[in-house]
Amino acid sequence: MAITIRSSFIVDAPPSDVWKTMIDIERSAPCFPGAELKEQQPDGSYKGGFTVKLGPLTLKFAGKFKIAEQNDANRTVVVSASGTDTKGRGGADAQINAAVTDAGDGKTKVDVVSDVNLSGTVAQYGRGAGMIEALSQQLLNQFAKNLTALIEADAAHAAAEAPATPAAALNTAGEPEASNVSAEPAAPRPATEARRPPPAPAPVVPLDAGALMRKAMWQSIRNYFARLFGRKQPH
Repeated sequence: MAITIRSSFIVDAPPSDVWKTMIDIERSAPCFPGAELKEQQPDGSYKGGFTVKLGPLTLKFAGKFKIAEQNDANRTVVVSASGTDTKGRGGADAQINAAVTDAGDGKTKVDVVSDVNLSGTVAQYGRGAGMIEALSQQLLNQFAKNLTALIEADAAHAAAEAPATPAAALNTAGEPEASNVSAEPAAPRPATEARRPPPAPAPVVPLDAGALMRKAMWQSIRNYFARLFGRKQPH
């Protein structure tokens, strides 16, 4: 069963920062709820996993994905992904097109178009295209929150590591003041002040699809009545 899902989200960070983080697969992939990144393959793809919790039932998918196309000038990327349930209950293939654009006020808009082909038992969940699209939006909302937190952590880390130039060493033009006096070599930084690595991705938590589907169902109902009465309900 083939479906196309269109969605978008806003990240409270500049486009350059969002783009840099998004194309860093090893950092951005774990931001997606339930996703787990594994080893990279010789062809540049990555093995990965996806865990979904439906009440007492936990589904695990194994597959791979890679960046098929990347345009740094336009900030567009195409990701191909495929996965199958580890117990053989079906699978999915997807081509995900994402575009990063400036939303103004230091924010970024990310538009996503996903062409998904579902098979087996998994395809039964795709019969209600509206529900799947609403569920996809809930997933992207969580991804956006996790991505924003990661970018903010990176910015704070970079600010903490940036070397500070004493005000007394600057001339009126704001440039370092030349000096004829030979300065003593700076003492080496203690081991405790060594450069810290970037913050590690959060541990993988199974996606609670049941809770998201309840939210998606409620949103679908609200959208239905909004169309029925000719006005859009607030989110």
